[in-house]
Amino acid sequence: MIGYSKNYVYMTDHQEGRPFSFVPMVYDNEAPQTQRWDYHVLKVNAKEQDLPDEPQLNALGQEGWILVGLLDERASGRGSFVYYYFARQAKDE
Repeated sequence: MIGYSKNYVYMTDHQEGRPFSFVPMVYDNEAPQTQRWDYHVLKVNAKEQDLPDEPQLNALGQEGWILVGLLDERASGRGSFVYYYFARQAKDE
C-alpha cells in the first residue's frame, strides 16, 4: 500500500518510514534563449556525380554540420537529384 504525506510518498509496509520518492523543485528566473541555426543543402545530380562518400560527409561533420534530412527524387521517379539537408547551431558574431 502507498500512503501520502505533505512532500513525500511512503510505502506503508516500509518499516523505517522513509520516503521512497522525492522530487526536488527547481525554480529558474532566466528566460529561455532562442537558438539560431544555419542550414546547408547539398544538391547532387546522381546521373552526373557520385553521391557523397564517407570522407566528404566527415568533412562536413568536422565543420559542425549535422545531416537532418534527405530527399531522393529517384525514389519517386520525378528526377535524378538527391538533396542532403544539413543544420548546425549558428555561431555568435
